[in-house]
Amino acid sequence: MNLIKKKISICVMLIIALAFSGCNDFLDIYNPSANTIDYYDTKEGQEKLILDLYSRYRSVFGEGNLQYFGTDMYMACDESPTSAQFDGYNKDLSGLSGVIGGYWNLLYKVVQESNILLNRCTPEIAGGNYDRMIAEATFFRVMAYYYLVETFGPVPLLVEENTDVENVITEVTREDESAIYSFMITELENVKGNLPNAASEAGKLSDTALRHFLGKLYLTRSYRDYTVSDDLTNAISNFESVISSDHHRLLPRFADVFSEDNQNNDEIIWAIQYGNDKNYNGGGNPQHSQFGFNLTALYPGLFTLNQKEYSAMQRYYWVNPIVHEWYRNPDIDTRYDVTFKREFYINDPSHENYGKPGIYMPLWNDTSNDDKGSTYYYPFKKSDGTYNWYPAFGAMGWSTDCMPMCQKFKETRIDWGGKGTREDVVFRMADTYLLCAEAYLKNGKSGEALEKVNQIIKRAAGTDENYEIMKIQSASALTLDRLLEERGCELFGEHDRWFDLKRTGTLLTRAKLNPLVIRYDNLSDIHLVRPIPYDERIKLKGLDQNKGYNN
Repeated sequence: MNLIKKKISICVMLIIALAFSGCNDFLDIYNPSANTIDYYDTKEGQEKLILDLYSRYRSVFGEGNLQYFGTDMYMACDESPTSAQFDGYNKDLSGLSGVIGGYWNLLYKVVQESNILLNRCTPEIAGGNYDRMIAEATFFRVMAYYYLVETFGPVPLLVEENTDVENVITEVTREDESAIYSFMITELENVKGNLPNAASEAGKLSDTALRHFLGKLYLTRSYRDYTVSDDLTNAISNFESVISSDHHRLLPRFADVFSEDNQNNDEIIWAIQYGNDKNYNGGGNPQHSQFGFNLTALYPGLFTLNQKEYSAMQRYYWVNPIVHEWYRNPDIDTRYDVTFKREFYINDPSHENYGKPGIYMPLWNDTSNDDKGSTYYYPFKKSDGTYNWYPAFGAMGWSTDCMPMCQKFKETRIDWGGKGTREDVVFRMADTYLLCAEAYLKNGKSGEALEKVNQIIKRAAGTDENYEIMKIQSASALTLDRLLEERGCELFGEHDRWFDLKRTGTLLTRAKLNPLVIRYDNLSDIHLVRPIPYDERIKLKGLDQNKGYNN
C-alpha cells in the first residue's frame, strides 16, 4: 500500500482557523487563530480539534446534491446546471461541475485534521482521554475516506500529518479501492471498544455508533470483487451487537422518533447537533425546509407565514411520486402521515374561507374523488393515469407544482425561514435493522432478513391487526428491491440514498425511475463514481480523471 506521507495541495496547508459551531456544552466555541501550530501539542488544542471534526460533518451531511440527486427517490424541480448534471447525469457532468470540488476539499480537511490529532495525541498529553480521542479521530478519518472512495473511486490515501509549508508535493498516487477498504476496516477494528457504549453527551460518538459504521463497511465491501470471505459474517456480527445494545432500541411509535420534544432519544445512535443559540448554530439544519414547495408564494392570499403549521420550504429536492406507492398501505402505515403533510387549512384571517381546507391531497391510493371541500384538490394521479404530483417543469410538460410536504423534520419554534435547530440523525436503530437484513439477505439467510424487516414494519403498523396486513408474508417475497423500498419508507429524507444504491449495485437500474434520468438518457457505469475536481487535477500529477469524464 502506497501511503502518501506528505500533505497534498488539495487541503489547506494548515488548518488553524477552526470553524467551530454547535449547540451543546461540548461544542463551545474557541477560535485559536492567534495561536501557532504548537497549540495542537496541548490537550486543549487537541480537544478543540476534535470539536472541529464534529462540526465539519454538518457540511458533509448537508451536501444533498450528492446524497439525494440522481436516485430513485428524489428529483430536481428544474433543469439548472447542477440539477441536470447530478440529477439527470447529462453529458455536461465533468471535473468542472459545481459541488464536487468543495466536497473533495471538505473531506480532505477532515483527513488532515484527523492526521494532526493522531500524530500529536499521546497518553502523556491526553491522560485518561487518550483512547477516546484516538478513537474519535480514527472514526472521523475513516468516515471521510468512506465518502471519498465511494464518491470518487481510488483516491490519495494520506495517513500522516504534514504541516510543512516548504514541502508541498505535486505528485500523488491514487490508492486502489481494495487497499482503502482494508485500511478503513483495520483502523476501526483497532479502536473498537475504546469509546463508551453509550455517548457521554448528545452528539458524541459511541462504540455503538462505531460498530454500526464498521458493519456498513463490511457490508459494502461484500458487494465488491475484492470482498473478503468473512465480510458478511462480520457485518452481521456488528449489526447484531448494536441491535442487542442496552442503550439503544426501536421506539414503540414511529412518530416519537422525530418528535421535536424527543430529540436524542433511545433510537438515535449518532446525530449531528444544532440548537437554538445562534452563535453556535452555523448555517442551521436545513432538513425541515428541503422537501416541499413554496406554499405562500404559489397560493397568495390563502396562507400566512406560519412556521408552526408548515416550514418555509425551499422547493429544492422534489419527491419522486413513485415513492408514495412504496407505502403499500398508506391508510394504516403510521409512517406515511408522520412523514408527509397532505392538508393545508386557510390561515389568512382576511380570507372569506378562513379555517377551511385550502389544499387537500388525498392518500395516494384514494380514488374516491372526495376533495373534502378544499379550494384546491390534487389527487395522486390524473385521469389518464399519469402522476399529478410533479413540479412545474416546462421541459417535461408538468404543471401541478404541488405535492405533500415532508413534515418529519418540522420546526415549529423558529421564525419563518429561520435556521433549523434540530438534530440531524446520521445513525439510528431502524437503519441498523435494515442494514442487518440486507447482510442476511445477501448471505442467503432470507428468513433472518425477513424477521428484521418485519420488525420495522410491525412498528410502522402500530397494531397487531394492521401488522397482519402490512407484513411481508414470506422470505421469497423479500427481494433486494423490496428491501430498498422499505428503506425509502422508513428513512425518507435521511442521508445516503445515492450511496445505498451504489452499495447494492442497483444505481444504474433504480435511478432510471427518475424522470430526469430518463429524459437525458445518458446514465452508464461511468456514473458509479463522480468526476475528479478539475482544480485538484491541474495541481497534482498522477491525479487522473475518472474514465468517461472530461476536464
